[in-house]
Amino acid sequence: KEFEKAAKLEPDNPTVANNMGLVYDEMGDLANAEKYYKLAIQLDPTNADAHNNLGVVYYKQSKFDRAREEWKMALQLNPGYEEAENNLAALKEMEKGMKAPEGGLREIVEPVAEYYPPPEAQVSLEIPEITVEAYRAGDPVSRSILMLQQALEIAPNDPVAHYNLGAAFLQKNLLDAAIEEWEKAAALAPDNTTIRYNLGILYTRARRYDSAARHLNEVLRLNDKDAGALYALGAVYSKMGTQEEAIKAWEKSALLFPDFTPTHFSLGVNYLMKGEFDLSIREWKQILAVSGGDTHDLNNLGVAYAQKGMLDEAISSWKSALHKEQSYTKARTNLGIVYAQRGMYQAAIQQWELATHYLKTDPVVHYNLGVMYASTGDLDRAALSYKRALELNPSFTEALNNLGTLYLDQQRSPKTLSPTTWRKPIELRLKYVVAPGKLTLRYR
Repeated sequence: KEFEKAAKLEPDNPTVANNMGLVYDEMGDLANAEKYYKLAIQLDPTNADAHNNLGVVYYKQSKFDRAREEWKMALQLNPGYEEAENNLAALKEMEKGMKAPEGGLREIVEPVAEYYPPPEAQVSLEIPEITVEAYRAGDPVSRSILMLQQALEIAPNDPVAHYNLGAAFLQKNLLDAAIEEWEKAAALAPDNTTIRYNLGILYTRARRYDSAARHLNEVLRLNDKDAGALYALGAVYSKMGTQEEAIKAWEKSALLFPDFTPTHFSLGVNYLMKGEFDLSIREWKQILAVSGGDTHDLNNLGVAYAQKGMLDEAISSWKSALHKEQSYTKARTNLGIVYAQRGMYQAAIQQWELATHYLKTDPVVHYNLGVMYASTGDLDRAALSYKRALELNPSFTEALNNLGTLYLDQQRSPKTLSPTTWRKPIELRLKYVVAPGKLTLRYR
């Protein structure tokens, strides 16, 4: 519940989505865990934790090839990522027919929280002193930091020691300290693409996108065929709001690594947003060809088809998504939209009733059901649907108007109910045409 509140406040926060996935995973709800890990990746394609966690969910579902792909991506984003390395090793042992090492599959089981202090708060980052007591206490990361600091006192210009010290600080989640050490390593070894790539990833995590782009572009200056750097650079440009540059980077990455589905996903979404529906369709088809796709991919392909006017193909895609997952409400909602547009009111009602069974908190679906019920003459159900929409969104002005119109038409307590129903839109100073036939239709 708390994460859902956080998601409403910051719907584009990948950490919240990843944490939601962790909770569902712990509950054994793999479908929702997969959904939220994918959302975290969609919001931040460089989120190595979400890639690792999604791999674990795939493993639990016996989707071993897809699990391997996610763990490899986690390692590409964060070389030396111990959990992903262990998971790949466990998978390899399993495929050999041997018993996987105990504890081989590891998720990031502690949510990585982001703290947003109030504006008046002054928060400073202090690197904790690593003492001999900490060394003796057996904290392996503290021991590593202590030894690396001692090594740098002897050889201050050793780029490897600076890089490893940065990695140790990163284990402590001290991003600024890690960045400082990796910048020193990059200055001492300016042509080392691994250091620069990881700096790009780390700056992205710190939301310092200009610095991330600078290092990733330097990687590409040294090796213009680095598909991973191009993919990460596209994600950075997308975060910066320069979608055209992001698309260019992803298109180059896709040419170099055509089987990497996250690149096609990013391109498919951006082409759809630009209204380039043929290109969007091409990307979703490529995902289906490479990996078979999931419900989100099939739904998005359906949206691209529908926006292009290819409604039969859209219906087929959404039905395929529902064949994979009956409770996938986006596909049901979209099917209802097409059926309603074609005048197939009972078919639309059937899809939207099922959608409300799985997702009871969407006021738009309840409102559209009200319109459909009114169109078929079922005014009692229409009124109940409008009331439910208003319970979920008291300022849903179309529902207020339509419910008031129903009361007036049926002469149901007009002295008490109709004025009460219409008072809210009058307070909002909004005007309507008194006709309960307008659908709110938006593909999802």
